[in-house]
Amino acid sequence: MFKLDTNLLQWKLSTAQNNSIEDDPVKKIIQTGLQSSCSVYVSSGKKQWSGSGFYIGDGIIITAAHVVPEDEQITELKVTFDNKNFLPASVLISEKRIDSAALECPGAKSYPAIPIGDSDKIEIGDIVAVIGAPEGFHDTATVGRVSNIHQTLGPAAPSTAWRDIIFVDADILEGSSGGMVIGIDGKVYGLIMGVTGQHADIGLGENAVSPINKIKSVLSKL
Repeated sequence: MFKLDTNLLQWKLSTAQNNSIEDDPVKKIIQTGLQSSCSVYVSSGKKQWSGSGFYIGDGIIITAAHVVPEDEQITELKVTFDNKNFLPASVLISEKRIDSAALECPGAKSYPAIPIGDSDKIEIGDIVAVIGAPEGFHDTATVGRVSNIHQTLGPAAPSTAWRDIIFVDADILEGSSGGMVIGIDGKVYGLIMGVTGQHADIGLGENAVSPINKIKSVLSKL
């Protein structure tokens, strides 16, 4: 017959209470990343859409190139860090070949910048958090692990941006493009591209990330 060990039960309850959720290292890095995460709102004539981005300092915000396409006549560009205050921004550079872009936003200087890491050091199995603003839902985070690195799509790839990319199993929701992929050291290791695969149109497939080292090549041109 089962016998309840009250001493063991009391120890487990005590341990659970002492290990506060506030001590969760993943939660801490997400809270840090949220401070530098922003929503990006774009207008081109009557067309409007949104994406995600993150602030790296010196008034520069990083997002995906397909959020601010170089061949699109953008009439208005705004970013928000709190979904209340909207700051004007402009496109500094948009590189379709690596699906990365840099925006200039002087108003962002009052917000904390997120440090960037070395994506060549990331490994399969590393814990990461994806932070973005899917469909305008500001400050949304999902957590997972790096599922593959240095992946390249075949001839059907839409552009060269899909060469040497990272896969993660953290959910990538529509509208998260341009958001950050942050490691447990609090550094950004990649930028959200989107979902790829045969069923990508319904959100099923590999969650693709552009390595931050590619984005450094964009920054070197500024």
